[in-house]
Amino acid sequence: MAKPEKQYSGLRNFLRTPTPTLIGLYIVMIIVFTIADKNFLTVQNFRGIFNNLAVFGILASGITVVMIAGGFDLSIGSISGLVGIVSAVLMMDQYGVPTPLIFIIAIAIGCAVGLINGLIITKIGINPIITTLGTLAIIRGVCYFWADKNPRIYNVFIQNLGRKFIANAIPYTTVYIIVFFVIIALILKFTRFGRNLYTIGGNETLARLAGIQVDRIKIITYVISGFFCSLAGLLLISQLGSGRPEYGTGAELEVLTIVVLGGVAVGGGKGNLLGVFVALVIIGSISNGMVMLDVPIFLRQVVKGALLVLVISIDALRNRRNLQLY
Repeated sequence: MAKPEKQYSGLRNFLRTPTPTLIGLYIVMIIVFTIADKNFLTVQNFRGIFNNLAVFGILASGITVVMIAGGFDLSIGSISGLVGIVSAVLMMDQYGVPTPLIFIIAIAIGCAVGLINGLIITKIGINPIITTLGTLAIIRGVCYFWADKNPRIYNVFIQNLGRKFIANAIPYTTVYIIVFFVIIALILKFTRFGRNLYTIGGNETLARLAGIQVDRIKIITYVISGFFCSLAGLLLISQLGSGRPEYGTGAELEVLTIVVLGGVAVGGGKGNLLGVFVALVIIGSISNGMVMLDVPIFLRQVVKGALLVLVISIDALRNRRNLQLY
């Protein structure tokens, strides 16, 4: 008699997550936007939506790992901007750096900044919000150091990285997102490292008592986040065709909204990539729908800000309820 109970336990666990609610919300949202504009529910429009999700999706996969372990990273937009503009400058004729070396340098920059964040947070003990807010400002200042160069992207490989489509329908960038999300999801679910992330995020003190190397794992999460920032930075310049110091500005707020809406707890210990993926599509569709309906830019910012406050409030209420039940 125990077998049927075990058989449906996975479904019950899924239904307890925010993901089913998000899927229902997305269906309603599609109906509303389609009624408002018949061009919303078209293959061409959804191709554009998914192509525009690439940078935010890659950043979200990295910060999800950080947040599950109880960390926080506000510097992701600046890191991706720095990687983008440095990579673009290195492609200029006067430097002529080979493409493989550009990739290595780009990834090294992201991982190095992530390592610095991790070391400051774990070894010095500074709050992750303060630490990454500081690195955000420093890195953005470094980005503006290159502002006068305004490099254009003529590297064919980099151009194709974020602009090509499979069968003229599915963007390569969508494949990137799915691959990265699946890899991270498998790591979180089936590896000791992934289980340790949830343990640390749930209760860091107990994790230390259990012999888990908390500091080391936290540092690795920030390096992982930096790695994904590097990839996002390369995709950013590929899609926009140039390197500018302001690229990536505000990305951290958009990504934070996506991740928390997807069910990742701000305090750590909870979250899954499926919910984050659904939230990613929802946020991308909302942005696209507002553009199609010609919503003023200031109102779009109001909507995004209100949504961020809303999802964080829901997360706080959810955690308070869990504490009361406990």
